[in-house]
Amino acid sequence: MTLAGRAEELRRLEAARGLVGEGHPRLVVIAGEAGIGKSRLVSEASDAARSAGWRVLAGACLDIVDGGPSYLPIAEILRRLARGSPAEELEVLLGPGRADLAVIAPELATETDPPSAGLSQGRLFERLLQLLQRLGAAEPALIVIEDVQWLDRATRDLLTFLVRNMTAERVLITLTCRSDALPHGDPILTWLAELSRAPIVERLDLRPLDRSAVAEQLEAIAGSRPSADLVESIWRRSNGNPLFVEELTAASEQGNHGGRPATLDEMLLGRIGKLSPDARRVIEALAVAGRPSDGDLLAEVVDLSNAEISALLREAAARGVVTVAEGQCQFRHELLREAVVGELLASERRALHDRFGRALTAARGDESGARSVPAAELAYHWLGAGRLGAAFAASVAAATEAELVYAHADAQAHFERAIELESRLAGPDRPRSEDSLALLRRASDAADLAGDFPRAVDLTRQALASIDPAADPTTAGLLHSRLGYLFWASGEGDALEEHRTAVALVPDRSTPERARVLARLAGALMGGARWIECRDVALIAVECAVGAGDRIEESLARNILGSVLVALGRIEEGLVELIRSREIAAELGTPDTLIIARHNLALNLLQADHFEEALTEAEAGLETARRTGLERRFGLDLAALIAETLLRLGRWDETDGMTRAALALDPLGTGTTYLATVRSRVAALRGDLDEASARLAAIDPSGLDADVAAELATATAEVAILAGRPADALIAVTAGLGALEGLNDVLWTAPLVALGFRAAANAMEVEQAVERGGSKGRQSRTTSADAAAEREPIVSRLDAELAGLTGRAVTATITGWLATAEAERARLRGLVDPAPWKAAIEAWNAVPDRYRAAESGYRLAETELRLHGVRANVATLLETAHESAAALGAEPLRAVVERLARRARVPLDAGGLIPAPPGASAVADELEPDAGVAATPALGLSAREVEVLGLIAAGLSNGEIAERLFITRKTASVHVTHILDKLGVANRVEAAIVAERAGLKC
Repeated sequence: MTLAGRAEELRRLEAARGLVGEGHPRLVVIAGEAGIGKSRLVSEASDAARSAGWRVLAGACLDIVDGGPSYLPIAEILRRLARGSPAEELEVLLGPGRADLAVIAPELATETDPPSAGLSQGRLFERLLQLLQRLGAAEPALIVIEDVQWLDRATRDLLTFLVRNMTAERVLITLTCRSDALPHGDPILTWLAELSRAPIVERLDLRPLDRSAVAEQLEAIAGSRPSADLVESIWRRSNGNPLFVEELTAASEQGNHGGRPATLDEMLLGRIGKLSPDARRVIEALAVAGRPSDGDLLAEVVDLSNAEISALLREAAARGVVTVAEGQCQFRHELLREAVVGELLASERRALHDRFGRALTAARGDESGARSVPAAELAYHWLGAGRLGAAFAASVAAATEAELVYAHADAQAHFERAIELESRLAGPDRPRSEDSLALLRRASDAADLAGDFPRAVDLTRQALASIDPAADPTTAGLLHSRLGYLFWASGEGDALEEHRTAVALVPDRSTPERARVLARLAGALMGGARWIECRDVALIAVECAVGAGDRIEESLARNILGSVLVALGRIEEGLVELIRSREIAAELGTPDTLIIARHNLALNLLQADHFEEALTEAEAGLETARRTGLERRFGLDLAALIAETLLRLGRWDETDGMTRAALALDPLGTGTTYLATVRSRVAALRGDLDEASARLAAIDPSGLDADVAAELATATAEVAILAGRPADALIAVTAGLGALEGLNDVLWTAPLVALGFRAAANAMEVEQAVERGGSKGRQSRTTSADAAAEREPIVSRLDAELAGLTGRAVTATITGWLATAEAERARLRGLVDPAPWKAAIEAWNAVPDRYRAAESGYRLAETELRLHGVRANVATLLETAHESAAALGAEPLRAVVERLARRARVPLDAGGLIPAPPGASAVADELEPDAGVAATPALGLSAREVEVLGLIAAGLSNGEIAERLFITRKTASVHVTHILDKLGVANRVEAAIVAERAGLKC
């Protein structure tokens, strides 16, 4: 039948399919009132997709009060995929995630791949995303989920995950939503609004048909052109709703021309009224079922034979009441089911719910497993039947089933219903106190995992209030520990105090419970940067876990202990603990624990300058994440860790590729804080300061742990220095040192101090250039003095920090940073001394760090030229620095090395100087901080002297200047002498530097 009035909507769906075919995934929400034609539009689009060679899979949500089975539409989609795919193809599509996906759809399980146990929701979501990737790789796929107004929370969370993580999958997901069924402010409406803000999401709101579209529909129904009067009558009476048009047309054909039914229900129920009494009984039972049902179940409920049921269903189908497909019978339209339910008396509904409850309970006990009956469906019927005790038990069972498929929000809803029902139970139906406590704790866990921290806190407090700490201190302590975690996760309350209370309550014996509360206290102390106390508690936690034989808690406690020992500078001791933690995690075989252990070990190996070992651990962690379906959860930070290690190893091309690939996993392209920080560093070091600055600006620094805040501050400072913004760099350094206040830290403080001195020295040299070259000397000197006075507090703090770090270099990298800090401080004080830079080169070569060594080599060459002018022997220094910069792709460094080489008249290779890339000169001033200085038209020099100064800065000799300006060599020499005197500099190199900093183009 022709789809009337939806040409534009079909065009937009076709456009979405075109984008998907090119590797741009899309999700389209089709919304509108009941009967407006959502399903008809989807059916038309599905037929078009199939004709184009697409795979089409569909599932639907059900109107089951208080939450139905979790992932119901996804389970239906998986079952249809299994039924419609040859075994070999299905094996390829499901891949290594088959056992994980069988948790949702048990039909996917095999003897060799039974449903997984112990996987997380994140891993389950990853597996479903991987399935979509494989589906789209084979052929484009259309996934349809109907009636999302009844969508379960687990599927909602899954769709949110997919929208945020799909990047190149050839998949079009289409959702239909009956918007008039949802009140204003309903969570589903809020969710759809939030979803629609994603770049890959599009929304189609179906409007009523206009008069011409109604005429088109009537012609399609009747097979002939309708009269103008009929079109006008039907259009006005239907308000352009296609379902109403169809029902009014049917009523007109049956002779009801003049009368207008009072409601749509009356029109729909007119179909029911023409059924036989037995057929109506079957239809009423089907309406109360709330979902498509098979003939066997209906036969049990209405007490008829299967043959009789089949005949009665055929009668209902002939009247346009139901449809039958794949052995399942359902109403032709949801509105028709609702109308039937609305006509039943309350007692009739209760009786039918009771019959369904009994039949489904029997089916759940059937060992043959012929019919899968979710406990959520059973709870729905027992509640409808008024059987509160049975509804309570079924609700707890439904929550357990939701937990098994990691549908945490659904589990929470089932637990909440059970808690509410428990308060209404009496006598033998009321659970024991210990069972009530267990229910509260499980409900709190579910709320926590669902992200509802306030409710998790409230439920934990209820659990605490139900016990006597003196009689059961262990349980009370575990609950306080739980509160501590919840306070930390939500940012509310005194988390540390709750953890201390937990440790005080749990008896001091080697038990798993004691080990758990100690490890949680140690974790809280580490997060709060209380490293000394954390170390002491973690040591006790390890001892307790070993005594209790709790390997999981031992692995966690050793991980915390090792990390804090490294932070305290006891690196080798810390690495021993971290390696043991990883070994235990590997023996346990829990993916999450192993990935975290590998990540933390790799991170600390990197801090300890064990670069190759760090790379091996991080790559193994990423491989584990990919293999176990946890790449989206852990992959971005592991990729960032690999990228930073490659950066330190001097493998910058690989760093660039790794960060780009990791960011591609995030549809927003922002990544985690760690990934964004690493990406900004490599971008800036290679000259893309716009990208680097944008990525850092997008990071929210609030709430970061001390070490992460320091890393962010270090990256921000270096980018600002490269961009010629030393004042901004000093602000970042101040923030980073503030985050480390009172920690007596070395690892994160040393680079901040070095960069702080560099920024201050750069700012000073810029001011001196302006002062020397400016025509208003006194005003320039005053401005320079004021700026120096403003910097004095941070410079004094840097002096104090450096003094505190002296003699505490725990790694070669820290030695390098401290040597750089000494050299930059000497530069800040105006000392032209090569010795500190020689020490820095030696320190960085010992790491080895090719970039930092080249950076220091450039500075040493500049210092030698300041001392000795062009007679300085700096060729080797400049050639080495230039070679390293070119090999790494460090364009800013390469540009300043080339500029200095021109001034020193040092050829860098046989082919001459390599020209700086477009735009690189603006960022090249990081090592020669003149960026941002306003062009100074007068340097206290004549116009001819300005011209000569430009040639000096370009590295020309007196003879070359004379030839260029057509003057004598003696005249050129006189001009140069006068320029040096006027600028107050000792040689041509310093004159060139003044010119550059004053903005003079060479």
